[in-house]
Amino acid sequence: MVLAYAVLGVAWIFATDSLVDLLGAPPEWRAPLHAAKALVFLAGTGLLLYVLLRGQHAELRVHDEELRTVLDSMPDAVLVVNREGRVVDVNRAAVELAGARDRQELLVPLGALVERVDLRHADGRPLDVPRLVLRRSRAPERVSGFEALVRRFDGRELFISISSSPVRSRQDGPARLAVAVVRDISEVRRFEEMREDFLATAAHEFKTPLAVVKAYAQLMHKRGQGDANALEVIARQIDRMTRMVQQLLDVSRFRVGAAELSRERFDLPRLVAEVAITVRTEVEGRRILVAPAPPTHVLADRDRIGQVVASLLENAVRFSPQGGDVEAEIKRLDAEAVVSVRDHGLGIPRERQARVFERFYRAHAGTDHDYGGLGIGLDASREIVARHGGRIWFESSPGQGSTFSFSLPLAPEEAA
Repeated sequence: MVLAYAVLGVAWIFATDSLVDLLGAPPEWRAPLHAAKALVFLAGTGLLLYVLLRGQHAELRVHDEELRTVLDSMPDAVLVVNREGRVVDVNRAAVELAGARDRQELLVPLGALVERVDLRHADGRPLDVPRLVLRRSRAPERVSGFEALVRRFDGRELFISISSSPVRSRQDGPARLAVAVVRDISEVRRFEEMREDFLATAAHEFKTPLAVVKAYAQLMHKRGQGDANALEVIARQIDRMTRMVQQLLDVSRFRVGAAELSRERFDLPRLVAEVAITVRTEVEGRRILVAPAPPTHVLADRDRIGQVVASLLENAVRFSPQGGDVEAEIKRLDAEAVVSVRDHGLGIPRERQARVFERFYRAHAGTDHDYGGLGIGLDASREIVARHGGRIWFESSPGQGSTFSFSLPLAPEEAA
């Protein structure tokens, strides 16, 4: 545009000077003519710029209207926040989600909006609002699926899921804006709570008949009635079913926040050895080796940590159909105790590894190596370990086996 304007100006000057010379205007007329041609040039270029700018403005207005239409047609709420931490734009869904009268009620500093809607963690814990706003405005970060509780302007509470991302003019440049997408997941959460209640009730109801069947099997064995080996198999399988029911019950309780941990100080290597003996009696002919380890004490729920160890050992045996030792090891790493269970079995297909800890997911489902199960053992283990402030992970190579590990904080006096 600037280059074209310069070329046009030079051409005009030369053309009009040549015209004045051709006309043979007297000297006293040259100054007024030059002034007139300058005025004509300015008027012409001004008119041209007005036409061009008006066209661009019309294009921008159409683009803005299209963008507004797209935003307002989105079912999820969208909020745009500038670098100063102020909400500068929202769509219609955001107004409806908040229960506001119009957009202007939401175009306020982010901190004020967060406080007005009483934004909290999904479990009701308060958020550190000043720190949140400061971090989001100075260095916006990508957030995906953060679940929270809010209170609409009319007082009704909603469960929401928040995803946000910074907007940069260049890939490595500073963030100019942050865009947040907010989804109402209240119905989904209510359905999940109903499902968890149902599963917890079903699991609780299963425990009583299983206990009765086991008691009668033990009574028959004590009286010498029936086949002793068959009765032992029945008792072992009932124990296995009881653990599965307990896992299902634990996961449901954890998800609805009803589970409690009974913490005590105990020696983790001793617990692993005891659980290994129990599992070993259920899988005749298989060796479960526990590496010697010095006393390592943790402050945790002994029964639930035992469930985690049993689940990992049982999985290692189940997915080693060709045999081979299962190895358990306990180590100290900084202020943590790490338990690792290794097998030399099937391994996990690489394309299925990302979903291993999902509830009800079975990595070998639909293959020749589908050995059953509910797909809740690893999910329950993840929940239990997380509640203790630990983490769980794995390494696996298809055809070579897997190593599952989890960590727990050491007891305070040992960590010190």
